[in-house]
Amino acid sequence: MGDKRKIKEIYNCVAIVSNEELYPLQKWYNQLIEKTIDEITIADVLKMIRQKEFTNLAMSKAIYFLQENVFAGELYEGELLEKLSEMDSLFLTSYADDLKKIIKNALLKSKIHDWTYDGEEKEFKDIIDALSQKVVEAVGLAARKFEQTIKEQDSDAYRKLREQK
Repeated sequence: MGDKRKIKEIYNCVAIVSNEELYPLQKWYNQLIEKTIDEITIADVLKMIRQKEFTNLAMSKAIYFLQENVFAGELYEGELLEKLSEMDSLFLTSYADDLKKIIKNALLKSKIHDWTYDGEEKEFKDIIDALSQKVVEAVGLAARKFEQTIKEQDSDAYRKLREQK
């Protein structure tokens, strides 16, 4: 990623201050915005997704971590994949190509992975299935949005697109 600026500088945000004791999430947020993009951890990415904070940055980092290790997670293997499968399909649309590659890699690696307990492989494959379904939905949404845009802008192009189907 390489950008040496802190998140607060990139996104022009400020720390949370209070006369009272800060809540744990507020403390985490203050620590997060003091980090550079390279300093963001898997735990940060998971929390960013859960809290819907800096979601595009979280996705970029999630993809980076999953390209390095498809089993990435803070508490258990596959946790990051699982968290992505819970995200909105429309949001995942712009990341569909990267996610398809990650899913393919996860399926390959799951066949040779040394699982720690019975049923763990099935749990992991269920996570992959859920994410795959989200990506399929995302691709479908993107196609429908593209089709609608063409329909609104140029009826001849839309007619040609419909004839191709």
